[in-house]
This record gives sequence, structure tokens and C-alpha cells, in this order.
Amino acid sequence: RHTFGHNFPKNFIVPERLLDKPYELIEAANDWHYAMMNDHPRNVFYREALKHVVTPESVVLEIGAGSGLLSIIAATLGAKCVVAIEANRHLAAVAREIIRRNGHEDRVHIINKMSTDVEPDEILRYGQPTVLLSEILGTLLLGESALHYVEDARRRLTPGAAVVPRRGAQFATLIESDDISSITSVRSWEGIDLGWFNTLQDTTSMVFTKQYGFRFSSCAYRELAPKQPVLKLDFAHDCVGVWRGERRQRFRATAAGTVHAILASWEVHDGPGAGGGGGGAAAAASSPPLTMSTHPSDTLGNFPRDMQWGQGLQLIEDMEGASEGAAPKPFVVSEGEWLVLVTRFSSDGVTVQFQLEREAPPPAEMAMVS
Repeated sequence: RHTFGHNFPKNFIVPERLLDKPYELIEAANDWHYAMMNDHPRNVFYREALKHVVTPESVVLEIGAGSGLLSIIAATLGAKCVVAIEANRHLAAVAREIIRRNGHEDRVHIINKMSTDVEPDEILRYGQPTVLLSEILGTLLLGESALHYVEDARRRLTPGAAVVPRRGAQFATLIESDDISSITSVRSWEGIDLGWFNTLQDTTSMVFTKQYGFRFSSCAYRELAPKQPVLKLDFAHDCVGVWRGERRQRFRATAAGTVHAILASWEVHDGPGAGGGGGGAAAAASSPPLTMSTHPSDTLGNFPRDMQWGQGLQLIEDMEGASEGAAPKPFVVSEGEWLVLVTRFSSDGVTVQFQLEREAPPPAEMAMVS
């Protein structure tokens, strides 16, 4: 019953190659693995980041090996050995076959376990890791518990070992978009008032664009303020809990409009310019960091990235002066208005919630106005 072929009526045709494959493996491969592997700029980001830290003496530890692609990249760059940990036994078998077909089975070794369950001796038999490699990022930066697994894996590293990617930041952007409003609220149709249905509008949850079924980068939208970094991470040093529950930050709207939603996107950095190792201080000063992001402006020409990660959206309402039981009150802002973005993190850091508040301008500015 867990095979792919058993999920269809008997009169449906299923190719022989898929009949006995695990359903979860086929589902995962077709849901996001193809998009991930075909995100060529992502692959280039990791290759260039690894170039700065991999040497003929490197022992690379990858957590969340997936198809084995990144481990193979590390091997082709000359790493002495790659230890690739993959928890899914079906995916681990696929990775082994791809690694074998590419001629790297002598240097890339798969361990089929959760990385947190791997004993030190299982890794040390291949050598002390000098590079930690991972790509366990979600639609939200920490949506797949990346820092939890990276922090645990760091305990197995040589002191001063490189961590790829090195840094990351979660961002939030105030968005006005009639396209978003048209699928998340309703007014009327041919004289029929449908507005009361908006009392059901969810302004509490973070929804991923992939769940909505569209690419945000293809929507018409305006940014009403610069994107705000709500969390910055150093994957080589930070520990779980760095988010501290809640963060408040003041900023000003740069345009007038209605804040239909707050968009969540992220970026990660590596290379000498991001403190990612290789080349010393001089190289870091002269080299801009390598960057990979999910900002809509950066995914417009990258269809696989939007299909793999996309962005998060949380609808926004104006809580101030709202009537109990009424439909959400639109949050209208003026150009130059002072606002406060409240970011709340779940205890494990995996999910976030945003709230937008108004704030009076600082006393000095009020004096200037009067």
C-alpha cells in the first residue's frame, strides 16, 4: 500500500518503472527535487562557495544529501573525502546510485540516518570534517530547522572548519498588490454585496506562494517600504534561540498605499566577502560575497526557484480602531509615516508571524513639524 502503484485504481496504467517505488519518494521527487536540481544559479552558488574552502585535504560533511548533487560537486572540486548524511532511506539509495554512475563512490560515502543520530565514530572513520555543507533551507530561512541541524553538526568539525553557506538573513517587505487582494478578499459581484465573507480572512498565518499556486515575481505589486532584515544568522557560530521570541523595529513608509501583505524572503551569503574562508582578509575586502536569495526581484527569471522555495505571505489588517466581528480593516499608510514591524518567532524558530503597528514620529521630528 505504500508503493506508488497502489495509489491508483486498478484500471489506471502506471509505468513498470514506478510500480514498486515508494510513494513518498516519487511524491518528493516530483514536488520539489526536480525544481531544486534545475535551479542552476543555486548550484553555481554552492560550487563557487565550495571553491573557496575545498582543498585536496578537505573532508566534507554534508547534512541532508538529497540526490547527492552537492556532494558530487565537492568531490569534483578535489575534496579528499565527502561524508553525505541522508535520513530518507529511499533517497539515500537514489543518491548512492547517482554517485556511482558519476564515478565518485570511492570518495563520497552515504550514511542513511538523521544527522543528529549519527555517532562521531561513523564520521571519523573517514577523517575529521573540515567543511560542513548543507542546503536545508525552506521557504522561510529556518523553515526546515536549518540552524538546529547545523548547530548539532558543528560539534563534529575540526576547530575553524568552514561552514557553507556561512551567513543568512530573513527579510520582510510591505507589499501593496491588487493581484493578492483579488484572491484573498472579496467585495461584490453585479450588485451582490459579498463583503461580509471577509470576516473569514486569515491575517494570522504565513502562507507560502507555492500553496497559493502562483509565482509572486509575476504579480503586479509595489513595495511601500524597503525590505527589513528581521533575523540575521551566522551559521558557523549562532545557536538555536538566537531569534529570542519577538523583535520590534521602527522604519518609515516610502510610499503611500494599502499594505495588503507582508512578504517574507531570504538571502544567504558565502565566499571571502561573507567571512566564508579562503584568501584571507585581503581577498575578503576585495571580493563581494556570493549571494543566493528568494527576493521576487531575484527570482523573476528563475522559475525553478519560485517552484522550489517561493516566498511567504501574511495578510495584514489594521487592528487599531477595528470593530469586533467586522471584516478586516485595511492598513493604509502615508508616505513618510513611522511604522513598527513586530516579528514573532515560534519557540523552535521554524515559523514567524508579523504584525504592523503605527508609531508617532520621534519628538525632534514632531517639533520640526509644529
